[in-house]
Amino acid sequence: MKVDERRNLVLPVVTERVVRKVTQEVEGKPVTKDVAEEVVRIHAFHVPISRAIFEQHYRVLASTKAALQGKGTAYLVSAGPRIAALTLKDECRKEAAALGMVDEQGNVQDEISEALFAEFKRLTTILCPGPHGWDQIPVGTAISSGKIDAEDWEEALAGIVFFTSHYALARKADRASAAKGTAEFLGASITSSTPTEFLASLPTLTQAAPTTKTPSSIPS
Repeated sequence: MKVDERRNLVLPVVTERVVRKVTQEVEGKPVTKDVAEEVVRIHAFHVPISRAIFEQHYRVLASTKAALQGKGTAYLVSAGPRIAALTLKDECRKEAAALGMVDEQGNVQDEISEALFAEFKRLTTILCPGPHGWDQIPVGTAISSGKIDAEDWEEALAGIVFFTSHYALARKADRASAAKGTAEFLGASITSSTPTEFLASLPTLTQAAPTTKTPSSIPS
């Protein structure tokens, strides 16, 4: 049995605030008003980690979840999705130290988080507007080509870690609800589709859409 079970996470990475005209009838007369809404311009499509990766890293995933939940619900809700990746990195350093992964000077060599973060990146595809419709590109290419920046990826990665620490540790019977609940909390969605199938459900692009970014949620 795989941990993924075709429950893929789709996160908003770049959004744009757009205003459209909406006409409604008020007291028998048409009234037009502006309605603002957030439109997702770039998505991150993440395939959950495999059972093998989970079994290799279950300790740091479990300790990350415990660390996020250990300070109460308010902390988990307000800070959890923003600091999940940093928390995982802290837990990986502790694990590396416990395993004696140090250099000759006694400095911790954290190869655990490097491997896990590389796997998260490998399992994530950036879906963005291109000259002929929607493109599917690797995270590294999306950053190097300017589709997203490093901070965009850091925020998406934090969401992926938060999702993984809850979903991968859920019992089989609870995984569907864990996936749905965690995704909704992140403002994301769960799909059993492939990236190509998911893109087919999105509006057709006739030209590359603008990618005006909303202000970062991470304080500078």
